[in-house]
Amino acid sequence: MKENEMNKPKDTQDRVFLVGDGEPTYRVAGMMANAGQEVVLLTIDPTAASVAIERCSSPSACSLTLLTDWPDAIPCDLAVAITPEQPAAKRNIIQQLACRLDDDAIIAINTESVSLEELQAGNPRPERILGLNWCYPANLTFFLEIIANAMSDAKSIDRLVTMGRERWGKDPYTIHSGFSARARMMAAWAREAIHLVEQGYASMESIDRACRNDAGHYLPFAGNFRYMDLMGTYAYGMVMKDLNPDLAQLTTVPEKLAEELVAYAVSGSAEREAAFQRFSEEIRALILKYPHPYETLDR
Repeated sequence: MKENEMNKPKDTQDRVFLVGDGEPTYRVAGMMANAGQEVVLLTIDPTAASVAIERCSSPSACSLTLLTDWPDAIPCDLAVAITPEQPAAKRNIIQQLACRLDDDAIIAINTESVSLEELQAGNPRPERILGLNWCYPANLTFFLEIIANAMSDAKSIDRLVTMGRERWGKDPYTIHSGFSARARMMAAWAREAIHLVEQGYASMESIDRACRNDAGHYLPFAGNFRYMDLMGTYAYGMVMKDLNPDLAQLTTVPEKLAEELVAYAVSGSAEREAAFQRFSEEIRALILKYPHPYETLDR
């Protein structure tokens, strides 16, 4: 894979403009290159990007262009931004993209806690701005969350769904409420875990074992609703009726526990990253063996 110039003639449907930094972004770039798309990546660290993308892309992957400054024009049908969860930074990126893209180009940006409506505000073409969330490692998982709302262009949504399924090998789903469903489910899970540790009911290690050895066993096969169906929805209804009033309702993360979380996460991170890479490759193969009837997975 080599660096080249963006002004090279190219079918805009086979070129994706990507903005972002760090391993999650580089994984997305490698996935797109493996899908036969020319990737134009705007990044602050081209050396790190090149090394990381080479590591997760095949020798036959399409070309990569690395930029450190905004070009005057972006001849692409799709621009994807992967940014920190800061509303002002996201709006600035969207503005930078909007003034350089053709009017019918899609602007897709990750958003976990910021609503799509907030990101569309003040833009002359709000209908083409969509949320697009990934799951790490993006080049190996099937996850792709597309966030839309009442202003969103239906054809743009369909284009993203089709590209996600047919080019990127994802099993995409679309949320039409303007906010991330995945983020809310994960936040509820994390909130309860934090509450249990803070109150002294369980240790971080115990919480991790409970999640891995129960939910971690079935989630690659079935989501929450399908698992309730397997186990019996009546039993779940009875448990939730008594348990829900006692669940955590934290609005902030306790400061002391936040420090412990950072220390817990840093310990052994390099070894865990290597193990997680191997696990992701193996679990991908396993999920492909047991697709749901409504899923269309890249085989």
